[in-house]
Amino acid sequence: MTKERTKAALARVPPQVLSLTSGLAFLVVAVGPAAAQSQVGDVYCDTGVATGIDLVFGAVAGLGLPATSFYTGKAGLSYMRAGGNPEKKNEAKERLVMAGIGFGIVTLALVSPELIDKIGSQMGFGFSDCVKPF
Repeated sequence: MTKERTKAALARVPPQVLSLTSGLAFLVVAVGPAAAQSQVGDVYCDTGVATGIDLVFGAVAGLGLPATSFYTGKAGLSYMRAGGNPEKKNEAKERLVMAGIGFGIVTLALVSPELIDKIGSQMGFGFSDCVKPF
């Protein structure tokens, strides 16, 4: 008889409540060890995650900045060679703007972890040294 009552009680509970409670339970279990840390990322020290962060940021700096300068130079040369053709000038300007946007994205990707760390340290948390890219 108790199994039938349990099934009947579960049938009356909306599915959103079940998914919310299971999601909260997962968060408590998954985030528990990380919440005990004073520095964000202490859990990842001496693991593949710390190595991966270094590799990704090294690739962004090592490949992104030279590629940006290459495309900026290429767009500048095509603008200079456009002469009086307005269609070629507009195309070269568009490429130059895109190269500038790419440079901004690469720069922001390299600077943002430091900015987040500075703001976070003012709020009482920060990144551990093993997950800082530079």
